[in-house]
Parts: sequence; C-alpha cells; structure tokens
Amino acid sequence: MKQSNGRKPWGIVLAAGEGTRARDFLRRLSGGRGIKQFCAVVGRRSMVEHTLARVERLIPRERILVVVSRNHQEEVSQQLAHWPVDNVIYQPANRDTAPGILLPLAHISHRDPLATVTVFPSDHFVVEEEQFMDAVGGAVAEVQRFPRQLILLGATPDQAEGDYGWIESTGHQETGQKSRAVLRFIEKPSQPYARELLARSTLWNTFVFAGQATTLWEMVRRTAPDLYSTFERICRILSFSSSSAPLFTEHDYERLRAVNFSSGVCEPLVSWLRVLPIPEVGWSDWGTAERILASLQRVGKLEECLVRLGYGLSHYGYDTQQQISLLRSCSLDGTLAGNTIRRRWAHSSLQPAPTKT
Repeated sequence: MKQSNGRKPWGIVLAAGEGTRARDFLRRLSGGRGIKQFCAVVGRRSMVEHTLARVERLIPRERILVVVSRNHQEEVSQQLAHWPVDNVIYQPANRDTAPGILLPLAHISHRDPLATVTVFPSDHFVVEEEQFMDAVGGAVAEVQRFPRQLILLGATPDQAEGDYGWIESTGHQETGQKSRAVLRFIEKPSQPYARELLARSTLWNTFVFAGQATTLWEMVRRTAPDLYSTFERICRILSFSSSSAPLFTEHDYERLRAVNFSSGVCEPLVSWLRVLPIPEVGWSDWGTAERILASLQRVGKLEECLVRLGYGLSHYGYDTQQQISLLRSCSLDGTLAGNTIRRRWAHSSLQPAPTKT
C-alpha cells in the first residue's frame, strides 16, 4: 500500500453508463454507437474528455480514476489511451451508481487510505467550468471542516424537473461555513412534488460531491452492509495481490445486487449530508435529448446541431427562441421531427405568400 497523500484530493469520474434515453438521438448526431459519454456534441472532444479536462483544473490526472464498462472497450481504447492505465477501472457489470463509485474507491483507498475523494458523472454539461471547479474546490475545503459528512454541490433549479434528485437545506449557514445542513434528500420526486420543491427554493443535486474515503465507506457499511463486505474484500485483495484483483472482482460482481447511491445510501443518512450551493454556471445533466438541445441553445450551438441532424430550422422560418420549444414537442425521431417541423412551417404565418396567377 502506498503512503497516504494526506489532504490532496482524488477524483472519480463515472463513465460506465449506457445512456439509453438519449442514445438514438446521439447516434444520429455524433455517429458511432451513441454512447453518451463518448459522444462529441460540442467541439471535437467527447463528454468524458470534457469532464476529465474539467476535473484536471483541480486534480492532477495521476489522482483521477475513471470507471468504465467492458462493453465500451472500443471507445475507451480510442479516447482514454493517454490516461494512466492503472487509473482506468473496468467494471465487470453495471450494478448502478453505488458499486460504480465503490470499485474505483477501493483502488483509491488501496493507494491512499485517508484520501479526500470527489465524484463526477461524465454526462454533465457545464458552461462556466472554472467557476464550477472553484465550487468543487470549496467543497473539498468544507470536507476538512466536516470530515464525517458528505458535501454535495447543489444547483439552483429553473423548472420542476422530476427526473433529478433534490436537496432541501436548512436555508442558513453556520458562521464561517459555506455549506448548509441538509433537511431532506429527495430522489426523483413526482411532478407535483417537484413543483412544490421549486417553490421552496430547493436545490438540484448535481451528483458531484466530496468526502473522506473513510466517510464513504462508513455510510455504505450502515446502509448496505452486503455491499460493504464485498468491496472490503476487494480492498484486501488489492493489498495482497493487485494482479489477482480483476478475477476476484469478476466473481464478486456475479452475485452483487444493484444499489443506487442517492436513494440507497444518501437518503437514509440525511444527517451525514451537507449541500454547497453553486453559482449559476450553466450546469445540466444530459440525460435526455431535450436537455441537450436546451444547453446547445444556451451556448448558441443549436442551429449547428440541427444541421448535423439533417435539418436547419432557419430554413423553415423559425428563430432560435422558437426552435427548442418546437423540438421538445417532437419525439426527436429523425423522420417525425423533420416532418413536424415542415408541417408547422407550412401552417406558420411566416410561410411565403402564395403566388398570384
């Protein structure tokens, strides 16, 4: 086991998901298999490459681990060939977000038992990346003040999004602290409840957080002891023989149950959570095509995206303010979306006047 790096933070980037909801849309937009984190939507870099570059603003790559799926080996070999080989962790199977975090966490704890750990999904979009990572740095600093609690980054919502996790805090800060104690942690509320949360100025959970590795292990031990036992065994195997760890990990995953980190670990231990509100940075979880389109409109890339899809709305008389609402009303199936656009243009007051004979 390597000597502890003390207070230097480590990063975990979650890049093993399948992204099924937006996959067809991204396949048409970016080509390939449409696996979200490996798609280049803005610029030439994929989402995982954007995420890694963002995290490197705070943490050097030798302390950033990426968890990936064996089903994505082709994409991983192309896009992560430059990454330290020991920092690319292959997950034998998808068992939801708790195992997705615990597998790289076992590797970090093997190298640095007292590590401060930050976690980042690879399918998020951020406009103001420097400000966002400054907030992550603030969360790391808060961990030093609250070593037994998890510091979550909370974004200010602009709509009643029922597909996000929400965080309700005490609404006030203790003297000298930037984070707030959490009252309730609500994972994917119903639409009426989401509207109520929006009215109460509750925050969105970005699923970006910081905490001590020891705190994360203790939270899992209390909420999912079977999971804790499995990954504790993987930690021991890494200590004895890191070359044997993949074989034992494969065996353990065969009987490993799926556990969601938010609902299965965080919700039952709300007293262990604090939230750090972040400034408006243009954050979005790109879980659906609609969210992707909304972000592209915000940064002036929507028309470019539509051209890549095979139709530009400017040719049909719609300005950029109308485009996103129009696309949201479509199924985003290529043919149906195109036909819908043309049909609405045909009935629009913006259509050319008929020629008199």
